[in-house]
Amino acid sequence: MKILILTKNWLGDILFEVPAIQAIRENFPSAKITALAPARCRDILVAFPFLDEVRIFDERSSEKSLLSKIKLISWMRGQKFDKVFLFHRSFTRAFLTWLGGVRERIGYRTPKRGWILTQAIDPPRQAVHQIDYFLILLKWAGLKVDFNAPYRFYYRPEDEGKARKLMEAQGLKKKAFVAFHVGANWEPKRWPTDHFARLSDLLSQNFSFQIVLTGSSGDEKLAQEIIQKVKTSRPISFCGQTSLGELGAFYESAAFIVSSDSGPLHIASGVGTPVVALFGPTCPKLTGPRGIGKKIVIQYVPEGYSIPWKGKKFPPEGWMEKITPEEVLERIQKEELWSRVKEQIFSSSH
Repeated sequence: MKILILTKNWLGDILFEVPAIQAIRENFPSAKITALAPARCRDILVAFPFLDEVRIFDERSSEKSLLSKIKLISWMRGQKFDKVFLFHRSFTRAFLTWLGGVRERIGYRTPKRGWILTQAIDPPRQAVHQIDYFLILLKWAGLKVDFNAPYRFYYRPEDEGKARKLMEAQGLKKKAFVAFHVGANWEPKRWPTDHFARLSDLLSQNFSFQIVLTGSSGDEKLAQEIIQKVKTSRPISFCGQTSLGELGAFYESAAFIVSSDSGPLHIASGVGTPVVALFGPTCPKLTGPRGIGKKIVIQYVPEGYSIPWKGKKFPPEGWMEKITPEEVLERIQKEELWSRVKEQIFSSSH
């Protein structure tokens, strides 16, 4: 049997699909399973132990042209897929799988594409976490699923080696540093740089932690603002210096991670490192961390506003600012993250 999976487009979405992809593998252990995904997601998909192949396709970028779509149709026809699971709600992608001759086309029903699907599943009537959203699709398609399954982030051995070299170059010891992910794909989700700077000072004063700032190359400006605003600590920036796999290996060595709602937050949760997740206009019940690591969620919602934010304008100013560094430090102390780190350092040295 040959199975095709059409993923969604973003890092967080891919991680939320992990339990569903694992369930497909468990239901069809001998099948050849291929994922079709945008190039930005390739690095994390190739490390998945549940997939046999990853093929790149991005209808909004490199595969916009008609010729690219014709090539994709030709490839699908040559592969002779038996089933496709459409995690993406795109009409175009469903239509291409029909033209590509995939016999069973399974996905959520939309007003435009219901006729294309051989199994058109009605979406949940109530909002659910994105992990459950994909698992519900599989359950109603007749597969066995585990709704308690956390997601995991997988990386390759070479990623671990590169992350180790990066740590050695900065003199970082395992579990003796804290990572702050400073970016987010939507500005209202970002925690202010002066709050990150203040928390950096508090953690270095109270626990002697080295602070490492992570993000994309585009987040380096935010990292430099934090470095300029600190008073007693000396954070270092790794922004733009790691691939996604290397970032996962690096996070696994951290004591814990502080981040707003972002893809790297879920990478950290997926490798088992404790996360302190800062939420504002998005809803942790829908997109909160559900990886294998400990999860501490802090959220501020202004009175009179609903979550998740669905207004046409940005949320009110100061939404994320209301989560103070002192509040975050208090939660870290309450959850005794430092005590857990001391135990791990002691056990690893004996």
